[in-house]
Amino acid sequence: MDPVANPYRPGAGRRPPILAGREPLLAGFEVVQRRAEERGEGERGWVLNGLRGVGKTVLLTEMLDRASRAGWIAAKAEAGTEPLPLTLSRSLVRAMRTATGRHPERRLKRLLGVFKAFSLKVEPSGAVSLGVDVDPIAGIADTGRFADDLASLFEVLGETARALGTGVLVLVDELQEAAASELAAINVAVHNLGQADPPLPLAFVGAGLPSLPAQLAEATSYAERLYDYRPVGLLDEAASRDALVLPSRQLDVDWDDEALSLALETARGYPYFLQAVGKHVWDNARRSPIDPDDVRLGLIEAQREVDDGLYRSRWERATPAQRDLMRALADLAGDTTASISEIAAALGKTKTSHISVARNELIKKGLVYAPDRGLLAFTVPGMHDFIARQP
Repeated sequence: MDPVANPYRPGAGRRPPILAGREPLLAGFEVVQRRAEERGEGERGWVLNGLRGVGKTVLLTEMLDRASRAGWIAAKAEAGTEPLPLTLSRSLVRAMRTATGRHPERRLKRLLGVFKAFSLKVEPSGAVSLGVDVDPIAGIADTGRFADDLASLFEVLGETARALGTGVLVLVDELQEAAASELAAINVAVHNLGQADPPLPLAFVGAGLPSLPAQLAEATSYAERLYDYRPVGLLDEAASRDALVLPSRQLDVDWDDEALSLALETARGYPYFLQAVGKHVWDNARRSPIDPDDVRLGLIEAQREVDDGLYRSRWERATPAQRDLMRALADLAGDTTASISEIAAALGKTKTSHISVARNELIKKGLVYAPDRGLLAFTVPGMHDFIARQP
């Protein structure tokens, strides 16, 4: 099969040709958009939570594209690389500059002045450039306290959007990497938005690992009721089938039933692996329909890509003690959870505190997470299979 025409796209954050199985979530986002545009009202903030490689970043990017095409003030940031106020400010700069090209400057003047004041507190050097000459407005979003300033900025953003007949979308990826104080600030800002009557048309969507809801609730207790939590999981069989079949069918290439079953059985609904399988099977296929031999050859290379690009780097970042803990977790839990006490016992430790250092470091490295108190699980589906294959 022609590799140039290959429709599959494995890789971090790369949009697959078909967003199979995510239709309900995107339909829900369409409702958020319509309420903002037709009624000038906002909905609760969303939190997407799921394991690595299930497509959270792809969904955020899809929402960003849809909102941008509709003329919204839309920004996407990623937590963890720098302090969140700075990261968020820089992403909003791009949104502001786009807005000045779409709307008369006089209708944005207050927002731009407030944002200039906010950004100067975050980046006092004044490196932020909005593309227009605007003076900061004193007294709003300029206290230097992130929680208060973000709440004020969100309010002005929402008011401006309502006056323009549009909406605002603020997306933050890898939100579990934010500091507890930063999570608390976001909670406060989103909470204040919802108290307006009617709620302002600013949509906040955060994405992170399955531990994110608990982290938000620890930051402020009312976060349990504040957000619309949307778990993003593995794909069911029908969606997995669509992810493999529909892209090739658009190019007049079919899958033999046995070949498709073999591919689905191996990928087990993991979106990243499905794209890797599709790519390598396509490159090894000789003709349509794709047959079981094509799949067997492709699976060898797909497994190698996933091992080298996803699992191996995580394994090699772990110390010997951390690898011992991961082996015990893999043996006990597979793709589910194991208790800390079970893991300690499997390692021959008499107290759970004896493995607390290794546990905490693995969580910091993003290799495991605590889905509940006293439990542990891998952040990446299939990690236990990779560990079982390591000498």
